[in-house]
Amino acid sequence: MKQLSFPIVSLITNTSVYQTKEKMLDNIIYATKVGINMIQIREKNLLNEDKKKLIEKIQSKTDNKPIIIINDGYELCKVFHMDGIHLPEKKIHQIKNLKSILNDDQIIGCSIHSLKSAILAEKLGANYLQFGSTFKTKSHPGQNPLGLKELKKITANINLPVIAVGGINEKNCLLPFQNGASGIASIRSFSEKATSKKIIEKLNNGEII
Repeated sequence: MKQLSFPIVSLITNTSVYQTKEKMLDNIIYATKVGINMIQIREKNLLNEDKKKLIEKIQSKTDNKPIIIINDGYELCKVFHMDGIHLPEKKIHQIKNLKSILNDDQIIGCSIHSLKSAILAEKLGANYLQFGSTFKTKSHPGQNPLGLKELKKITANINLPVIAVGGINEKNCLLPFQNGASGIASIRSFSEKATSKKIIEKLNNGEII
């Protein structure tokens, strides 16, 4: 298994945020060079063949250095020998089955929105959790964020790394760590080179502490 590097800094892909797939790939290459160490391929609207091409390009262009995981795609994870798979909370019970069929060096992450789900995911064998939405986010307009208080409650009761997602930007990116998170993830903030660089610089300067 590729070891999770802390702090975990995860770029979540979404081609609809970019003008072209090529621009997204260019941004991913830049992001991994400045310090983003996880790529979460989350493409709900792409056809399977397009997903395959995207996976191949990301693995090739990043020299397969960051941890590269696929959202809810066991077959693709298997075919491309990806580093792991990420499940939505509604499929949390699949964790146990995936543990038995994935290779020992592949990781399983799961989105969670409550302490109850976090405890269950840990019990079933998840390797990390992704909590959100932490702050208000354009991905879920009109939805109230779960907030830092809920994040802290979860990190205080769970032994797994927890990645905060939702509304992460250069102004609030340190707050999740101050509330027990082991990492942050974003679609939009990490789609902008300048923002990616600012966030990485904050983390590198030790401002987490």
